Amino acid sequence: MQNIARLIGIGYLALCLIALAGTALFGSVGYAPFPVSLGPAQQPVVISIWYGTEKEAWLEEAVQQFQATSPREGARPIEIELIGVGSREMALRTAQQEWGNDTPPTVLSPASSLWVEVLTTEWEARNGGTIVAEGANAPQPLVLTPLVMVAWEERAAALWDNGPDNFWQELHTVITDPSGWGTQGHPEWGFVKLGHTSPLTSNSGAQTLILMSYGYYNKVSGLTSADILDQEFQTWLTDIEQGVLEFGDSTGTFMTNMVQFGPSKYDFVVVYENLAVENIEAAQGRWGQDIRVYYPPATLFSDHPYAILEAPWTTSEQQAAAAQFRDFLLSSDMQELALQSGFRPADPSIPVVTDDPENPFNKYQNFGIQVDIAQQVETPPGDVINTLLELWRREIGG
Repeated sequence: MQNIARLIGIGYLALCLIALAGTALFGSVGYAPFPVSLGPAQQPVVISIWYGTEKEAWLEEAVQQFQATSPREGARPIEIELIGVGSREMALRTAQQEWGNDTPPTVLSPASSLWVEVLTTEWEARNGGTIVAEGANAPQPLVLTPLVMVAWEERAAALWDNGPDNFWQELHTVITDPSGWGTQGHPEWGFVKLGHTSPLTSNSGAQTLILMSYGYYNKVSGLTSADILDQEFQTWLTDIEQGVLEFGDSTGTFMTNMVQFGPSKYDFVVVYENLAVENIEAAQGRWGQDIRVYYPPATLFSDHPYAILEAPWTTSEQQAAAAQFRDFLLSSDMQELALQSGFRPADPSIPVVTDDPENPFNKYQNFGIQVDIAQQVETPPGDVINTLLELWRREIGG
């Protein structure tokens, strides 16, 4: 018994000595004078998403909801950085690896897949190989939205009392008329003021040029470089573009300025349908009239692709984390959230029209919002688009 007691005493003394040594090294329980590293597994996986700003409100809300789920890639938490960049600008800057003060992108989400193709072509020419992920991580559309024209109600009634018949030609006629709105019985309105973004930096600006070109030739497919080089077409396009007071980089800014400054700033602007939806209520009664939404006889959809980059600056963990966020954006909850923002869901299983009175396609029908689109024009080949943009740069954009 004495031997057992002696052994217990020695063991207890040893435990006390170990505890004392531990306190000397690490302090008392609950406090450590030397920070203990969590190791690289706990460092966040940061994904940088360069995106077209027309979907800013939806993406910001989606990021908040995604982060609230404490997402992880393996043992590491996921963090998302959103950087708003013009669609053409993001494609060219990525191909040229010109980051400025921005974090190099893990994902590009321009307004249209057109700019993913531009990136692919430019990257291969400059660097060789591919940069956009393929297979399971190949680009997928997030949401859809067509190009529309927004007009102040009084202006639209003066020009299109029964709705537009020959859309682009009628607009060209009134813009080039030296009497301006005087021909329509309203000389106090001055000249007709059109707004659209620069096609050299913004997707909606490039789409507007494409629609004008098709409108001039009264066709919906088969636009060629020969069409663009036609002298009469060039004169027509230059004339209509003289009605644009300034070419900005942000489609959202044009829509905001139209609402803020009223008809003194713009009579008409060419923007995305979702931006028109977002601003209908803000415009109501602000200038004694509402805005109206008009759909060209043929239009273009923007599909807002989510393109994960397999680039020298991205890791496999970043690519996997980016795929997680993409799947979250394509979930039914996030697609329905996009619908409330005026986008058309990319998921075909989610209806555009519902019984919800707050559904914008129900709520804003009286302002011109409609579900059915007459037809889409064919996206021209890359060389035709480049010819059109080069014409605009030489003759108009400087």
